[in-house]
Amino acid sequence: MILVKDVMTENPEYVNPSDLVTKARSIMRKHSRRCFPVVEDRKLTGIVTRGDVMKITSSKTNLLVEGIMTKNVITATSDENLSSCTRKMIKASVRQLPVVEDDTLVGIISAYDILSVFVKNGYTPVKKRISEIMTTDVIYCEQEDELSKIWDKMYSSGFSGFPVLKKGKVIGMITRSDIIKEGSVRLSKESGRTKVVPVKRAIKTPAITTTVNSKIEDATKIMTESGIIRLPITDKEGHLLGIVDVEDILRAYVG
Repeated sequence: MILVKDVMTENPEYVNPSDLVTKARSIMRKHSRRCFPVVEDRKLTGIVTRGDVMKITSSKTNLLVEGIMTKNVITATSDENLSSCTRKMIKASVRQLPVVEDDTLVGIISAYDILSVFVKNGYTPVKKRISEIMTTDVIYCEQEDELSKIWDKMYSSGFSGFPVLKKGKVIGMITRSDIIKEGSVRLSKESGRTKVVPVKRAIKTPAITTTVNSKIEDATKIMTESGIIRLPITDKEGHLLGIVDVEDILRAYVG
């Protein structure tokens, strides 16, 4: 039986409740982190995510991490089995779980870590094909759309990434991380000046996609090898048919 301690990242980087939000945002931007545990006196007190950081547009703010962090954090223990941890992650709709012992942070485990174990150990999913788990009602954007509007759309929808289309075909993805790294959206909002920056300036191309009839194991390998957590589904010509994310894949394995 594989346990959380066999998979987790030990002694993860964290922030303090008294740190400025701008510090957390800067570290996220530099190291492409999706979240940070918030720790005070070695005890886990919360978690701060990219979604939380996206709410703050100013580069000069006195707002502290404790003002935006989530306090009621779902956690795992180091001796918990991986299946239990995976189901807990799915139920809470989160992609990372801090690992604690007596409220003390000892590690962190991500959905990506779990998928990597599934691939390495040849786990067989309960469901077989992408067509069984994909979402067909997809929020997407066009390459010429204004980046600041996509920033707002991500915040309002709760989704952290959208496929980008050009003439009806998928050419890439735009994610929260891409927008945070771009930085111009935040600066334009802060200054009050309208600075039109198109989505195509920040997207990653070429698009990494899969097909309706792909095996779930193959999609899992694509995600883990490419370091991504969502896959647009396209036809042979590249037209968007749907999308799967890491939560869909996890659910396909554990039922």
